[in-house]
Amino acid sequence: MTATVLQVLDHKGHHVFTVREDMPVGQIADAMVRHHIGAVPVTNAAGRLIGLVSERTLVTALSAHGTNFGRLAARDIMMRDVPTATLDENIMEIGRRMTERRTRHLPVIDEGAIIGLVSIGDIVKARLEEAEHVTHELSAYIRDSDHTASGPRTNHRDAVAPADPHRARPARTPGYAR
Repeated sequence: MTATVLQVLDHKGHHVFTVREDMPVGQIADAMVRHHIGAVPVTNAAGRLIGLVSERTLVTALSAHGTNFGRLAARDIMMRDVPTATLDENIMEIGRRMTERRTRHLPVIDEGAIIGLVSIGDIVKARLEEAEHVTHELSAYIRDSDHTASGPRTNHRDAVAPADPHRARPARTPGYAR
């Protein structure tokens, strides 16, 4: 069973740091470093999502604007057509959306409000935990089953023939250690 966005947020936390559209990019970069985050949703005065500033958008703006970078605000550099997620979506759908849209962060929206932010790292972590759980369950099933009660089974194609003492051993290649 694939985890949902709600399960990911319950595990990592629902807190999301947002910025206003008029916040200077230097302050945004400082906040991202201080909070150890890779992206921030941008909101309007009503608190509604209007964009996203990521590490990528900051670097692109720096490259494009050079010395004028410090004069820019979130509204000048943000991604405007921001893909979002909902609580009931599974992480496979979210991962696909991130790949298709070439983004590493999706704001989570519930009833019009931003209630979280899911990153590609969150998706990878959840998928790894799922894979570890399945591996554990399968190992327990095999260990606890009667599959080995009748003794070892031999696959005749993989059976090893006894060594023939009269057969010559292959010559050793000089410089090759076995």
